[in-house]
Amino acid sequence: MLMLAGCARQQTSPAEPPPQSGPSSEKLSQAAARARLRAVIRDQSFLEHLSEPVRATTISEPFVGHMVVLYLVDDQGAARGAQASDLADSGVTREALRAVVQWNLEHALVEPLTCTSHAVSEPARHDYYESSRLLLDQQWAELAARAGTLVVAAPSNDTLFVACNPTPEVLQKLAVIVENTYPRAARPVSPSLLTWSKNGWRELPAPRQAP
Repeated sequence: MLMLAGCARQQTSPAEPPPQSGPSSEKLSQAAARARLRAVIRDQSFLEHLSEPVRATTISEPFVGHMVVLYLVDDQGAARGAQASDLADSGVTREALRAVVQWNLEHALVEPLTCTSHAVSEPARHDYYESSRLLLDQQWAELAARAGTLVVAAPSNDTLFVACNPTPEVLQKLAVIVENTYPRAARPVSPSLLTWSKNGWRELPAPRQAP
């Protein structure tokens, strides 16, 4: 018994590393990978122009109208399409991806959503992800509860126009802005006007031209 006790004392000498109290390196790595997940909105034609192998591995989903959500990995400003391996590295399931991206976008796009009744405002600050604000459902629901009817346009990835309780004249003005912006956009999103509802975004028909 004494000899066994002596062996036990030798095996638990101070040379043995102390137990770790902080997060594991694996968890830290997953958290870092998770923080890089983003999403953008593009016209459906963007996917159609990708090669078949790239399109097959691109993580995307329908948004509204002819728009799709594309999931990305943003590595210090250089964005690339998210792959299944990125989800594995971040410990995020496909079902949880949308919620994780919404969280990341909320913390990246810190400028609050605002609008002015009967006018067109442009809260966007020409950030690469400005049109991705459309994915922040909770913020739009809260703004609609405060401000009333919301109509928005995102002709390009870095531009977002918002109108609260717009008159027909304001809708016409917004439609003209989009017509002039969308065709020249380097990264086009949509030529449509969208309105917020309890079920999310829906497309509006094009405003009638003034006689």
